[in-house]
Formats: sequence, C-alpha cells, structure tokens
Amino acid sequence: MKTPKRKLKDKLEKVVKSIVKIRDKNICQKCQKKVEGANCHASHVIPVSRDGRLAYDPINLKVLCFHCHINWWHKHPIESGQWYLSKFPKRYAVIEQIHLENKNKGSISINWYQEQYKFYREMLDTMV
Repeated sequence: MKTPKRKLKDKLEKVVKSIVKIRDKNICQKCQKKVEGANCHASHVIPVSRDGRLAYDPINLKVLCFHCHINWWHKHPIESGQWYLSKFPKRYAVIEQIHLENKNKGSISINWYQEQYKFYREMLDTMV
C-alpha cells in the first residue's frame, strides 16, 4: 500500500516528466528521433540518489529514447555527462548551482512535495 507521501511523489514525478516531454517536443536529445509512449524517457542529469529535490525539477531532466537512455546514458556516464555539458552548458551550470544549494537543506517534507506539485501542475496547465 502506498503512503500519502509516496502517492504525492508519484503525481509530482508524472507532472514534471510531462513538462519535460512538452519542452523537448518528445524529441530524443541525443539521437534527435521523435519518441512517444514507452520509448519516451524523461531521464535525470543528476541522479535521484544524489539530490531528491532535483529529481522533481524539470531543469534536471531531458528526453531520451529508450535506447539512448538505457544503452548509452547509463552505460557510458563519463561520455554522456560530457555530451550533456557540451550540448546544454547553461542548463548544466544551473543544475550544479541548485545541487550545491540543496546539499544543506535537509530532509524533504510532505509540504514541499505539495508545493512543488501545485506549482508544476499550474505550469503544465498553461503549456497544454
């Protein structure tokens, strides 16, 4: 059984990934192919395990096709990180700054997830 916090995190993740897919026009940022459905992955730059707050920030995600996500991004982390830095240098700098700021913020409350969900839900509603 999912806890209320887990349900909220799942809803927030879905909204954020929808925003990223719209922003990137469902185009794999690596191979430039149009992707949809199970082939369209919203992939994190900074892993969820390194920053729980950035996990729910659209700036930390990009669209990749299944192949580029599983067989390239995760299997070649140095090469893929260098690629991302060269393709999105400004975005990468912002992500790194946010990550540094998040290090000292402590645990994440359910209120934070609620605020993020409301903010990104409103953002998504203006995009569609």
